[in-house]
Amino acid sequence: MEYTIICRFGEIGTKGRKAQNSMKRRLKEQIEKLFSGSKVEIVGGRLVVYTDWSNVKKISYLPGIVSFSPAIKIGHNLNEIEKTAVQLARDKQATQEIKSFAVRVKRLYLEYPIKSPDIERVVGGTIKDATNLNVDLKHPDLFIGIEILRNGTYLYTDKFTGVGGLPVGEQGSVVSLLSGGIDSPVAAFLMLKRGARIAFVHFATDKGEEEKARKLYEHFLLFDHKTKFILVPHNEYLDDLRKILKKCDKERYICVFCKRRMLNVAVRIAKKIKAEGVVTGDSLGQVASQTLRNIQIIQKNIDFPIYRPLIGLDKLEIEKIAIYIGTYDISISANSQCQFVPKYPIIKGNEEEVAKLSAVIDKEIET
Repeated sequence: MEYTIICRFGEIGTKGRKAQNSMKRRLKEQIEKLFSGSKVEIVGGRLVVYTDWSNVKKISYLPGIVSFSPAIKIGHNLNEIEKTAVQLARDKQATQEIKSFAVRVKRLYLEYPIKSPDIERVVGGTIKDATNLNVDLKHPDLFIGIEILRNGTYLYTDKFTGVGGLPVGEQGSVVSLLSGGIDSPVAAFLMLKRGARIAFVHFATDKGEEEKARKLYEHFLLFDHKTKFILVPHNEYLDDLRKILKKCDKERYICVFCKRRMLNVAVRIAKKIKAEGVVTGDSLGQVASQTLRNIQIIQKNIDFPIYRPLIGLDKLEIEKIAIYIGTYDISISANSQCQFVPKYPIIKGNEEEVAKLSAVIDKEIET
């Protein structure tokens, strides 16, 4: 008998054989890093980690895994399967009140001579006789899962949900703008879940927001230990920008030019580190710089991929994801208002006006 964690793939299983093998190998390497010193094995449609169960929850942060279970591995002998299943049921009875149970078998090793329904009947009958528990296939108090793979049989009572998606790094890397707010970490997570490795760029204007950004970055290390954090000073630029726009009586445009600078700098960083795009937390219409008109103006003349995974989501939908991934509480802690936001920021910028102001700003400020 061995203690393991059995991990299941979701979307990976829909890919062609070559892509599947590549993704499984990548996941194997990431889990080996996560559970240093533990043996990790790919067995058909499963990935098995040979380790105790003390840190099982670490798997829940790993993109590419759709579900996982702490499992006991034994051989293929049916009597051994019955005995182990009974012991699992008795262990649960010793710690909690249980009146009913169900057994579910997945025979992934198709050469195994006994079919799944027959194994369920035999094992279920043995458990019932040994424990006096009732069988309830719809709403059992105790669920016992049995998965028969080529290299052994795995029994478990708990099944946890994983992140799903694709393994990190499978789609290359992107630079993601990171504020201390709710939206940008969620945007980064959605790209991470699709297989993109993240390099965060935080434009520093406030110590409190910078501290939150660093905490968010540290949280993302749970999803991918290779996540990077880059800090860019932004206060001096905004001070100069505000002075110029004030002279022109165009302070309402400060958010547009602030975001334009962020994108331009992020694109330069992306090209330098050979990333393949820039990610923003833009949600259409949420703030002044995120109207259709202003997004178009801000992005004008940028010949580089800009990804906005939140563009069609509202605030409640974004907050729900933030709570799920564990960034919400960090983002709402000690929230501070940006000191540079004007009382009435421009909602629909004028492209010709922006072009004229750009000529002045680009001449006087190095971005």
